Amino acid sequence: MDTDATLLQTVYFYTVKITLLILCINVAFCIFHRKKLNIPFQRLCYFLIWNLLIEILAYIVMKLGYNNLPLLHIYTLGEFLLLSYFFKSLLEKPVFFKTSFWYFIIGGSFLIIINSLFFQSIFGFNTFAKTFVQVTIIGYAILYFYNLVENQLFSLALSKSLRLINSAILVYYSGSLFIFMCSNVYLENMQIYVPFWAFNAVLNFLFQLLILLGLWKVFFKKTTL
Repeated sequence: MDTDATLLQTVYFYTVKITLLILCINVAFCIFHRKKLNIPFQRLCYFLIWNLLIEILAYIVMKLGYNNLPLLHIYTLGEFLLLSYFFKSLLEKPVFFKTSFWYFIIGGSFLIIINSLFFQSIFGFNTFAKTFVQVTIIGYAILYFYNLVENQLFSLALSKSLRLINSAILVYYSGSLFIFMCSNVYLENMQIYVPFWAFNAVLNFLFQLLILLGLWKVFFKKTTL
């Protein structure tokens, strides 16, 4: 079991490093090609920059010997706001999504903040808020595929990239939903903690890789934005 745990920790370590490198490439692509980006990709860029910023801060805080879980609480709020903002540029239906969007965002943000202030310590996992955000984003991704059938907003080439990125979001958030939902339980049992977080690292790697492929199609194919 110790050998298996060591192998999983090694997989986790190197997967996290490679994923961070791909995230840096994604952010660099977005920044250097920002003038070519249309609205959905501009908004995706904001999320990627936020992701990278939190990753860097989390690493620094960890190296200083402090608990970096408060950053997860902050990240969750930014993740909710920025990915909601991204999907707002993609979703036309159902109608109530557009008419009630800002009410939902304000209400959701309030719940996330209240959870961190009064229900779950900022020094532990924010399982309630994280689960809410992930279910919401999964819902966005499913609605996007519905909208794609009903209403083609972008060119075929651009839609291919958006479909790839939406698939990345759907795969990652669906796969990691139960990991974050039960993350406080995993902390109490290291035998299941390591495998689940190694699996989450692999999912995050696939997430960033698919986004990279989507961005590559935009920047290096014959696509006019």
